[in-house]
Amino acid sequence: MAHKSPQHKRITARMPFTPPFLPLAMELAENGSRGFGYGDKESAGLVLAVEELFSFYSGQVSAGAEVEIELEDQDYRLALSLSFPIANPDLRALNLTWHVTPDSEESLNMLGPMIAARSVSSLRLDFGDREKVVLRMTRNREYAAAGTVALPPVDIDGSLRLCDPTQDDLRHFAAMVVASGSPFLPQFLSLPGMAADMLASGHLNAILLQSGDWIVGGVLWQQLSETCLEFYGPYLLTDDPQDKGLTMLLDEAVGRISRSRARGLLRRQGPLPGYERFFDFLGELELCGISGAAAQSTYYYRQLKEESGGVVYCSGALSAFLSDQYERLCLPRQLRSSSIDMNRLRDASVLAVQMDYPRSLAVIRPLCSGRDMAANLAAHLDLLKDDGISNVIFEINTGRSEDTAFADALQQTGFTPRLMIPEAGLGDLVIYAHCNMDNQP
Repeated sequence: MAHKSPQHKRITARMPFTPPFLPLAMELAENGSRGFGYGDKESAGLVLAVEELFSFYSGQVSAGAEVEIELEDQDYRLALSLSFPIANPDLRALNLTWHVTPDSEESLNMLGPMIAARSVSSLRLDFGDREKVVLRMTRNREYAAAGTVALPPVDIDGSLRLCDPTQDDLRHFAAMVVASGSPFLPQFLSLPGMAADMLASGHLNAILLQSGDWIVGGVLWQQLSETCLEFYGPYLLTDDPQDKGLTMLLDEAVGRISRSRARGLLRRQGPLPGYERFFDFLGELELCGISGAAAQSTYYYRQLKEESGGVVYCSGALSAFLSDQYERLCLPRQLRSSSIDMNRLRDASVLAVQMDYPRSLAVIRPLCSGRDMAANLAAHLDLLKDDGISNVIFEINTGRSEDTAFADALQQTGFTPRLMIPEAGLGDLVIYAHCNMDNQP
């Protein structure tokens, strides 16, 4: 069954964006975190981020500016946002590549934003009307790694049945999937307590497969965007002759999801036997320097409801790629040519990087565009190479002009568009791979 999400707890405050109000902003973050039941580590990370960002950007805004602070308990993480008017904020220190050198006064002055970006679990930027910027941060609750659990006998004999898991069931199943060594583990499955809290709060749905008293498999799904869900599994922990368990899980899950409001369903893991009944094939990426099942990431998609159409503004190689993809998938999109006026861009761009060390993979997402996009991308590639990362992909959301502005810079730095996922963001999601991924070492 789908778990209903309770009313999320939220605190909002508006105050003058001036140094005397910094203690009040920090107190809101600290007392709010503790009031929502989070511990010292989660609270300290958010308080530090608020302190550093408030201190730095309050010195850049116009006189009389106000800041709006919102803190929301999402059960498995805290979400905090700072919203304030500013014309051209200096955001360079939010990049992973930013570093401080003792002999550079400029870099020392920007130590605060750098510390803030690295004290939270995620960071996102939104830009509103009247030159407003919104810094959105999350800090995950602290969870223990999966403990050692027994796996069911490979040849277990018994009838199969589906069940809706309790929190304890899902916590145990997540630990079993970790123990099985699956190469495609989303973060919440590698931390069983997170999976259980997400299930209870409605941020995650799951169906488990049982034989006798053993859990022998399962599938999960969660919201990826307002219109698209992401699917995980099936994770099967025993032999599955004739794909019986796999079929039971997929039939039930896809049936339930089809009755939801979602218009699309995405699965991006390894190859799926007999996928034709459930999904269309979008494409695949081969990761270099990786062996076994983890080397192949296959993208499947199921359209659940009639496409509503839309307009995409882009040009050049991105426009040509999308035109081919929309024609191949029969998607009703109108492509309109647009060009980027570099003189109207901010001085600096910002990128977010998500690391997957077991697969030597980095996923880069744009937070904001700027005149330095190509140079910023090149600097990130150098940093990732020095860190031993062999595979780099870049995600563009066609519904954000901040994202599509990167198209030319991506081409200049050796990225090529490889896959398109319908409605997986504010618009469609385009997956770029760096050219190194196309050349196995």
